[in-house]
Amino acid sequence: MNAKKVYPLAFLIPSVAIYTLLFFFPSLFSFYYSMTDWNGFNDRMNFIGLANYRQLLEDTSGFMHDLKNTVVFGLATTVLKNGIGLALALLLNEGLRSRNALRTIFFVPYSLSPLIIGLIFSSIFDANHGLLNGALTAVGLESWTQGWLIDTRFAMPSVISVETWKFVGFNMIIYLAGLQMIDKAYYEAASIDGASRWAKFSHITLPLIMPAITINLVLNLINGFKVFDLIFVLTRGGPGNVTEVMNTAVFREFSAGRYGSATAIGVVLFLLTTVIALSALRLLSSRTEVE
Repeated sequence: MNAKKVYPLAFLIPSVAIYTLLFFFPSLFSFYYSMTDWNGFNDRMNFIGLANYRQLLEDTSGFMHDLKNTVVFGLATTVLKNGIGLALALLLNEGLRSRNALRTIFFVPYSLSPLIIGLIFSSIFDANHGLLNGALTAVGLESWTQGWLIDTRFAMPSVISVETWKFVGFNMIIYLAGLQMIDKAYYEAASIDGASRWAKFSHITLPLIMPAITINLVLNLINGFKVFDLIFVLTRGGPGNVTEVMNTAVFREFSAGRYGSATAIGVVLFLLTTVIALSALRLLSSRTEVE
């Protein structure tokens, strides 16, 4: 056999083997367990078909509520992280003297542990002694103080804001990389033709950073739908179930010993995340980058 054909196979076969062992088989086992009455109280595990999935669909006040929260959180954080990240990238790409320091400052939150971030913002959002309410009181806006994590109106927006703060620097770096790959000659030619700033952005910048947009949108959608640690540390799904998402529901079901039901929720979340991420990837990849 030709050595040029054997060499790539030497890397491909181990990769496929590892993928099969660490992802494909566990996924199959998870799907099987989701169709059983597996729990922490009985030694026997019986096959019950799609009963767990049927129960989830019928639980409109539980699972469907968690599904809605997951979608809202995923979409809201994706829009905010990309919008703010792109705005910061455009600003720092203009040649500010302090741009290197600002890049570091904006990127630091991404490197912090979600546990640390949760503890910090739990203190900041504390209703009685929190930094945010203290600052509002100090500037005469005491009427604006809220129980940010214990009020049903503000709990989800507060968690979304923390998630956005954490990841906006990562999005900014990806967009900066895309912006710095654009040849300045395009902008010079557009200026000669009398193009406005908006025309340059919409006809030059946006099409040429489409790969960066695709990467950020897909990664943010995946991260948004699989959120757990930040919500668990900040609110544990409360107050009530206002910030309950599918991964916190999985944790709740496992903690209650309902392993089959918990696995079913995990399978649904995996399929939902995969379908939405692949759909977004296909939609964005089909767009023409440059006409």
